[in-house]
Amino acid sequence: MSEKILIADDEEDFLEILSYNLEKEGFDVISAANGKEAVSLLPVNPDLIILDVMMPDLDGYAVATHLRKHPATEHIPILMFTAKTAVTDKIAGFQAGVDDYLTKPIHPTELTSRVEALLNRT
Repeated sequence: MSEKILIADDEEDFLEILSYNLEKEGFDVISAANGKEAVSLLPVNPDLIILDVMMPDLDGYAVATHLRKHPATEHIPILMFTAKTAVTDKIAGFQAGVDDYLTKPIHPTELTSRVEALLNRT
């Protein structure tokens, strides 16, 4: 059985590309167009969550904070994957509880390596 990855990003084209690359590597991908939808999809029990920061309804920081406050989701690795590159943005991500922080754009192989590293730790 392949690992389930929940991806939340409001840029549809980016979401499709990211999903395609991860599915090509054998992952089962579930997509959400915003933070609120990502939270509603948590019952699928993802093995890892990839969050964008800038999304409508709930941003990535709010979703990460929500995940870390609940026993059913506090253990799920979170990868923040965003265009926000400032050190203060990265610090905010780690303070919200993310396990890794990547900035766009990134080579698909590096993304897959980061995903695999996070999954291997859990």
